[in-house]
Amino acid sequence: MDTITHGIAGALIGKAFFAGDVPVGAPSWLERPRSEDRAAIVCATLGAIFPDIDVFFTFFSHDKLAFLTLHRGMTHSLLMLMVWAAGLALLAGWLARLAKWPAPPFAQLFSVFGVALASHILLDLLTSWGTMVWSPLDHTRLAGDSLFIIDLTVTAAGLVPQLSAW
Repeated sequence: MDTITHGIAGALIGKAFFAGDVPVGAPSWLERPRSEDRAAIVCATLGAIFPDIDVFFTFFSHDKLAFLTLHRGMTHSLLMLMVWAAGLALLAGWLARLAKWPAPPFAQLFSVFGVALASHILLDLLTSWGTMVWSPLDHTRLAGDSLFIIDLTVTAAGLVPQLSAW
């Protein structure tokens, strides 16, 4: 899936499972949130797009096929999911304290990032390119071959609840 669709899915996950009622006229994501709910939504959105950070590793490789071999590797691994979730939860908690944002406790941030990362891995697993879910132990790509990499139907299905809530 494309990163935009992952972000939309992450925002929906954050709103549906980790935030209470976000009041009408709530601040934008750049403003200081008034509750932990807004921080959970932002964390779920960022957690859902985090695995695609591996595309930046290709800029530092001398291999011309690095994008094909490195993308959807260790950042998309179920084996590494807990490590990434813990690291992102620690980073988010630290950044929230630094910015004086009300942040959920570590356990909730860990859950937010874990579910968001898992959604990214699952959506990528359903594409024809697949993902290396057992990396770094096994680099075999598992693929569901059910979705296109850029699937406007899935993106639209995620946008409908977002726009209806708006």
